[in-house]
Amino acid sequence: MARIILEPLPHREAIEYFRSKGHAHALQRFDHLDVWREQHARDWVVAKAMRDDVSNAIRAAVDRKLAEGQSIESAMRDLAPRLKEMGWWGKDLMEDPVTGEMKEVQLGSMHRLRTIFDTNMRTAHAAGHWAAIQRTKDAFPYLHYIQIDRPTKRHSHARFHDRIWRVDDPIWLRIFPPNGYFCGCVVIQRTEGWMRRNSRTVDEALELAEEEWTHERSGEIHLIPRGIQPGFDTNPGAVWLDLEARHAEATPDLSDEQRGRERGYLLGLRQRRLQTGRESVLLAEADGPIVSAMGDADPATPDRVSVDARAFDLLSRDGRLPARMTVLHSHLTNSPLSHQDLLLLRHPALASVTAITAGGSIWRARQAQTPTTLQLLAPFQGRAADLPSYLDDPEIRRLIVGHAMARFLERRSAIHYHTGLTSRDRQILAAFEDLIDGLSQ
Repeated sequence: MARIILEPLPHREAIEYFRSKGHAHALQRFDHLDVWREQHARDWVVAKAMRDDVSNAIRAAVDRKLAEGQSIESAMRDLAPRLKEMGWWGKDLMEDPVTGEMKEVQLGSMHRLRTIFDTNMRTAHAAGHWAAIQRTKDAFPYLHYIQIDRPTKRHSHARFHDRIWRVDDPIWLRIFPPNGYFCGCVVIQRTEGWMRRNSRTVDEALELAEEEWTHERSGEIHLIPRGIQPGFDTNPGAVWLDLEARHAEATPDLSDEQRGRERGYLLGLRQRRLQTGRESVLLAEADGPIVSAMGDADPATPDRVSVDARAFDLLSRDGRLPARMTVLHSHLTNSPLSHQDLLLLRHPALASVTAITAGGSIWRARQAQTPTTLQLLAPFQGRAADLPSYLDDPEIRRLIVGHAMARFLERRSAIHYHTGLTSRDRQILAAFEDLIDGLSQ
């Protein structure tokens, strides 16, 4: 097999995509087909890595590779001894949780590590690239599929080569590369000017020529586009960026029209956060357009912004706040509504405050009958200060404290609280449910 080199990632989107993943259930880790299509974009899994310590060790190594840009060969050399120490190497007997059969299986090997690293790197590249494409599609409205000419190229992908379709053509939800293990195909963004200069036009719709394929683990029959490896016929970036289901879960009080408008605002905030690495805040009418982009940056932490509650006091006194406003906040970290976010709801003109993380979780609180006050939050902060010392991971600590604080207020009728969470955040909160419940009593 030809030596394949992947360059360090040029964009943070790929890392954010990878870190947003949850963990597949232990019963879904035996076979690579146990996690299927879109679920791969949501959950981390390595076939046969049934133990959490093994799975986490591999995930951490891939994360370092993404963040630091070391070569795959170096990452493999670093990880292999660790897996051997853990006993996850070579062949072994393992029970298939679906069938109950004992099977001889391949655990770790250098070939498997290469496949694991390569597949996850290419998928993260693809998801990050798709995010950038969505952000720049007004200037670059076309995508050009290119199959790299190399000895190991797949002839089955040749029918996609040199084809051009618009960014929003649904074809890209089925054939956006990678389209199989070690697939080297790419897409290139094109402008209107490039299309004119090169006398190119949009290609006719492609006949996917879908073929029936039987999923050997479930027995289900799926239609797979000819030439695409089963399970790769999806767009991981599109799955990652899609907020519709999570936003609907977080906004039971909104009409379809209101929901669509607010979701558009949140998509824009999230894309800006992914591009710049900085937070931003919008103030919008609950039933209408954006009023202003706002937020104060602390010189010590210029990437973070917050809304000073005093600004609302001034605007309210001056009569410059329309009735029923909403604040939309993109968070720099993967954290819920902050103490300062929630305090905004003491203002009568503010109907709701919503935060979205780069990973895609949505946290939303809206006013209830009892106004949120500093006095109400003070006893909670005393409880949160006594969190167990083993919670030394700052991200998990923020998740627990923020979620418990909102539930504390909800139980006292201060707010209505709803969330739309990624599987990763949902799993973390579920693991600490008893602790969260105790904090929020």
